[in-house]
Amino acid sequence: MDITRREFLKLIGGGSAGAVIFSACGVPEEELYFQSPNRLPEDQVTGIDNWYATLSSNGEGIAVRIMEGRAKKVEGNTDYPTNTGAHSTSSEAELQILYHPDRIQAPMVRQAGTNRGANKWEEISWSDAYKRITAQIDSIGQSKTRIISKPLQGRVGSVLDSFANSLGNKPTYYSQFDDSNVLSALEKITGSSNMPKFDLANSDLLLNFGMDFFNSNHSEAMFGRLYGKFRDAPRGTMYQLESRLSLTGSNADQWIYCNPGTQGLIASSIAYLLISKNMINNEYTKKINLNDLKKYSPDKVSQITGVSEDDIEYLAKKLSEAKHPIIIGGDEASASTNGSSSIEAIYYLNYLLGNINKEGGLVLNPDSPLPGLNSARYEGKFKDTLEILEDSKSDSVGALILNDVDLNYYLPSSVDFKSVLSELELIVSLNSFIDDTSRYADIILPINTQFESWGNGIPSAGPGYQVVGFQQPVVKSQFSHKGRYSGTRDMGDILIQLSDEMGIQNQYSGKNMKDILMDDAKILWKLNRGSITAIDFKSFWNGILSRGGWWDTKSVVKSVSKASISAWPKVGEPKYIGSTNKDSFYLVPFKTKVGDGDIAKTPWLQGLTDTLTTIAWETWVEINYDLAKKMNIKEGDIIEISNSEGKSIKAAAYPNPATSPDVLAIPVGGGQETGMYTKDVGSNVYSILNTNMDNESGTHAWASIRVNMKNTGINNPIPKFEGRFEEPKRDPHHHVIKITSSDKDDKYDH
Repeated sequence: MDITRREFLKLIGGGSAGAVIFSACGVPEEELYFQSPNRLPEDQVTGIDNWYATLSSNGEGIAVRIMEGRAKKVEGNTDYPTNTGAHSTSSEAELQILYHPDRIQAPMVRQAGTNRGANKWEEISWSDAYKRITAQIDSIGQSKTRIISKPLQGRVGSVLDSFANSLGNKPTYYSQFDDSNVLSALEKITGSSNMPKFDLANSDLLLNFGMDFFNSNHSEAMFGRLYGKFRDAPRGTMYQLESRLSLTGSNADQWIYCNPGTQGLIASSIAYLLISKNMINNEYTKKINLNDLKKYSPDKVSQITGVSEDDIEYLAKKLSEAKHPIIIGGDEASASTNGSSSIEAIYYLNYLLGNINKEGGLVLNPDSPLPGLNSARYEGKFKDTLEILEDSKSDSVGALILNDVDLNYYLPSSVDFKSVLSELELIVSLNSFIDDTSRYADIILPINTQFESWGNGIPSAGPGYQVVGFQQPVVKSQFSHKGRYSGTRDMGDILIQLSDEMGIQNQYSGKNMKDILMDDAKILWKLNRGSITAIDFKSFWNGILSRGGWWDTKSVVKSVSKASISAWPKVGEPKYIGSTNKDSFYLVPFKTKVGDGDIAKTPWLQGLTDTLTTIAWETWVEINYDLAKKMNIKEGDIIEISNSEGKSIKAAAYPNPATSPDVLAIPVGGGQETGMYTKDVGSNVYSILNTNMDNESGTHAWASIRVNMKNTGINNPIPKFEGRFEEPKRDPHHHVIKITSSDKDDKYDH
């Protein structure tokens, strides 16, 4: 065990203490437990190496190693039910977020006489910031104040809701990769608003329509654990249908290309075969009118989707033969103009097969034991955000409060977000960093990072029983040395204090986030069941923080609300914006380790090579290998990709044999305008997307665009792990040397 110089001097000066440690074999006993003292970790005696349980930003249960008041290492919490000791790269990167040199250290106001976006600021006190905001909102009108936030989970989302409601409005939660239409579809089918557990561990067949769960909105570690069990003996079989070979698709037994936005048509065609050919016959199939499915016969669907009739029939046959099949879908499958109906059709296949709340199927998660707290992510609609921005051009919206959401980066350039900002009287940004949007604010309120904040949450795609995760600050706010009137604060505490300053009614007035979480914990304590019970609340509170949460394996959903399917979803053809000529391509954006760009600011994740291509620090465009060769495009050629509005970006060509000739695939997360490690790194694919929406839900149809490309004639080597190699020489005549048995005996059998 490593010890500091201070510790060594203490040990040699006090014999008994030294005897205890030096006689130990390996890690001292006290290090085997998560510490949750009555005081915050930063108040402990320095020089002691402790682990503290908390939650990461993606909802994973983690343990953070604290040495002399500083966070040193992140590991998965072995107790936490969803990830059970595993953790993702994004959880590991929380350390670089905490100690990032670009962090805002105190409230800031735009310098007098400077224009928005000039990025010139003056530090002010928190009391001054609250007074300025209060005075301006009073002048503008509370009803003319709107709030747009990143998706939130747990009680901090309740605090934001309460604040917005007090102003006479409701908040809008914006996410570029919004999956609220998936949640809506599942609620129709299962009767539950909670994301179910995908019981891959007990399934023998997985049919996946476009969901890249290894680059997911949910815990990647959780899916990795479940997939590992799925592959254990007896080994499950996986089929993946998508338009771009994803990391998840690369792990499938069979990968099948389909045109973007057509997965729902394929699912409907499979349903048609299952019923019309009597491959399955149960109480669920009898509720479906076969006439509603005739238009989805394989011969008709094949022409639209790019999937052969034989493949559709093969998948239907395999589903009917499987004992515990499971069908999932998301990401690009839900990101077209027909997204809602498509995702409904996909998940309805589970209903037809009778695997709702069954082993190896979609296992329902129970409602939360805490009132008003559920597992559903606070997702907004692309439509709602655009409506607020449109209203900002009139007198109906005068002030905009943004919580850690970079709209200037995420929104298509056709929205012209910067011109919208110029119409507003007040822009307040709650953020830890100056990003492409907060640089245009009038006032910036610096918020704590994940490791400095209180919070809780219900796991999205939980384990099938009640779980409430608890997040505690594992270190002091990094800028607490600036005094009580400066530094950073919990986002929830800021909103509570701001509502008090404004004199508006807030259900959480007079409290802070720690108080609110303790109220939640008291409810759990009084239940007297689950993973932690105690005779007094103090012991319960310490226990819940020590383990990273509370859960009850016996609290499961025993009965299922039957879905009322009167007719099969009407899945139409997806609509695309852009050229349809033979020289145009489907544009397929996709996520890598830097997520949707929100964690691209960490140099470790930027330098972490993409699993499939081994590319780092770059925006690349995946092009079909044979097509690239025909067009004389080589790896590293700078390609200009343009939409029908004349907007374009540039990216380095990466010829890929797994890419369809009809597709250009580009990772998101690059091309930001600010940040030490993000400015001018790569290109922003969001800027050339269109404003197409899902016809039913109003979510962004980000997979509904066709683009053109041209070679700029410039070539730059792509930074890759394995470097750059010339194509090996090939045998044009496909000569094969046949080895006879006598040849083998003569040459090799010695």
